[in-house]
Amino acid sequence: MKGICRSKSLTVILIVSFIFLYSAFDLKAKEAGKGNMIGFVYQKDGTTPVEGAVVKLRNVATGTGYESAKSDMLGIFKVEGVEEGLYLVGVSAEEGDFNVNNLIGIRGNETAKVSFALKPAQGDEEEKPKAKPGGLAKFFLSPVGIAVVVAASAVIIYGVVKLSEKEAEASPFRR
Repeated sequence: MKGICRSKSLTVILIVSFIFLYSAFDLKAKEAGKGNMIGFVYQKDGTTPVEGAVVKLRNVATGTGYESAKSDMLGIFKVEGVEEGLYLVGVSAEEGDFNVNNLIGIRGNETAKVSFALKPAQGDEEEKPKAKPGGLAKFFLSPVGIAVVVAASAVIIYGVVKLSEKEAEASPFRR
């Protein structure tokens, strides 16, 4: 009788301990950690550090924004306490505001390490004069050249289709 009581109480103790142990891990798993981003900001040449630049993050899903302190004389910045997710990134410096064209993912309890070079958007750069096409390029940009390209493409496509057709197999069972 005492053996049965011990095994029942032992079973209850084990079940209760397991529940407490499991709930502690479950709560830890549900708790979303905060991540960090650290990195460098460089001039257009990619080697000269930018002092005083501010890196701004915007969460794609929630719209939550984060901002770094100004970068130091080595161009180092840090953004702390960032929620896990994908972020749009922008940099504000004396030269102007710049957008990073890629999304950056930040995981909880981890630090993302990045480097940015401040390059103006394609529309912001001075327009370079375009060279006029000459020679063969001029021919293919003319109406006659375009007609030649279209006709040659049609002939090639027709030839590929004809070559890929299989001849019907002679068979006494097919009519």
